[in-house]
Amino acid sequence: MALEDIDDLMLKSDKDAVWELFHENSKTSFVEPHPLYKRWPSNEFVVAWMRLLQRVKPYRDLPKVALPQQLPASRRSLDDVVRQRHGAQAFGPGPVGVEQLAKVLWMSYGVSRDNEGTAYPRPFRMIPSGGALYPLELYIHASRVEGLAPGLYHYDPEAHELDVLRQGDESEALARCLVQADLGRSAAAVVLITAVFARSVFKYADRGYRFILLEAGHLAQNATLIGQEMGLATAPIGGYADRDVDRYLGIDGLNESAIYLFLLGQPGEEGAAEGNAAQAGIPGLV
Repeated sequence: MALEDIDDLMLKSDKDAVWELFHENSKTSFVEPHPLYKRWPSNEFVVAWMRLLQRVKPYRDLPKVALPQQLPASRRSLDDVVRQRHGAQAFGPGPVGVEQLAKVLWMSYGVSRDNEGTAYPRPFRMIPSGGALYPLELYIHASRVEGLAPGLYHYDPEAHELDVLRQGDESEALARCLVQADLGRSAAAVVLITAVFARSVFKYADRGYRFILLEAGHLAQNATLIGQEMGLATAPIGGYADRDVDRYLGIDGLNESAIYLFLLGQPGEEGAAEGNAAQAGIPGLV
């Protein structure tokens, strides 16, 4: 390729490109005013708002399932797990244990240490979060989890328990929301990551939305590595119909919306899901 042709490969400014508008709007500046307030919020202001916003979505009137506190010990080094990390292209028919699911949830978004005795109103979690605001929520559809009835659950990381939202296997309804439906059908469990946007954007405005997406990536990587360390297959999923997933979860898609999914199960024969994606004409959306 001639040097003068390289310019043709460069991105051109497009006033209608939403990604470009978002990236510009979410840049931090030391000279521009805060987009929501006349001045940048003080620590006291932020803490006051944090006390008003929920730390975790409450489902007080629903049944609870206590998750195991005794979790499987790690048997492989972090170096080995990171080197061998890969997204599953198929799942086997076997179940995962509730202890395994509990470890994935706790090590990806559980509480690592509290802040009792300080002015800070929230305990810290296992992953970085912009301003330690923790805007994410985790929902789990269990199809084949030993020790857990099939159904839809919500994870409470502070109590380390599940809220029972609905009973019954809804794997087919959820699979139809995915670009690779067969991969979803074969998973033993689907973890759905949503964001309650107000928890972050009240402080950071558009920058807060960027922080939310970064946080979801941290969470999914932890979950992937923990699952694979235990010998499970995992698949982070970006190919799904957003509005369908929001309706499935019963959330409004505006104040709270799904931003990432990942699948969990026993290893299966690789290659099947790649063929399904190619037939759909949408490569790379696993």
